[in-house]
Amino acid sequence: MKKGILAIAVLLIAVIGAVYVFIPSRLIISDAGIVNCSLPAAQRFLFEEKNWRGWINPDSLNRSGYNYRVTNTTFTKTDIVIKSDNQEYITTLRLLPFNTDSTGIEWGDTLYTGNNPFTRLGQYRKAIALKKQMDAVMGYMTSFLNDKSKIYSANIFRTQLKDEPLLSKRVFMKHYPTADDAHKLIDEVRKNIAVQGDSAVGSPMKYSSAIDSNNFELMVGVPTSRLLKSNNGFIAKGLVGGNLIATEIRGGEWTISEAWKNIRQYKADYKLSSPAIPFESMITDRRKETDTTKWITRIYYPLRD
Repeated sequence: MKKGILAIAVLLIAVIGAVYVFIPSRLIISDAGIVNCSLPAAQRFLFEEKNWRGWINPDSLNRSGYNYRVTNTTFTKTDIVIKSDNQEYITTLRLLPFNTDSTGIEWGDTLYTGNNPFTRLGQYRKAIALKKQMDAVMGYMTSFLNDKSKIYSANIFRTQLKDEPLLSKRVFMKHYPTADDAHKLIDEVRKNIAVQGDSAVGSPMKYSSAIDSNNFELMVGVPTSRLLKSNNGFIAKGLVGGNLIATEIRGGEWTISEAWKNIRQYKADYKLSSPAIPFESMITDRRKETDTTKWITRIYYPLRD
């Protein structure tokens, strides 16, 4: 009997000793990764809680039993409070800008296990569960931020434009220019091209913008086979080739407007400068094709070399 009690006591002491030996008083939970995106894009999607739904399904978080809250945000750091049952973990996420299109992510927390062996063991189990949860969320983060088409809701790519002559015309309006306004102006340009004995050789180009709340401008251009003459408000010019960022979209005016916002955001995120105005290339004749889901538009944004 005494030997049995002694054996149990020795075993218990050994287990408790193992807890102290193998489970430190401070558990460091950490995750790290590098994503191919700009620092501003990472800040926008990680530091602004409202944007989390852009890269992770809220239902997935709810089913996990963990709730997340973003707080105490500075330029490159934010605290993410993770709540499970009645316990909160104040984790810290840091962003490390390596260059314009590469950002490091460090995310971690420290759990103190205490002196009580049973508390220490319990904290260790919670740390394992928390680490597993953070790994899963980190996976969603990096997968999203490594995909520019998801960040900008469009496939934005770099390309080059060759030199080509064109004839253009600019008008001012009291309403925001519509597709019909653009096509009417394009028709005028094409007629002038024909009068000068030439023909259009490519898709028409368009640029429109608000001057103020009551005045708007519309400018269109049509590529020609040779440099024509300027006359009666029609301007002949050579479109200087060079580097651009571009995107192609299918959809109507709302989709095109969103694409403009996205490509401008891309330009701002990567601190790109432009020597000339951007423009749309209207691949589809929008008067002949009434189904806006079939409109194809390319947006080009010239870049300074």
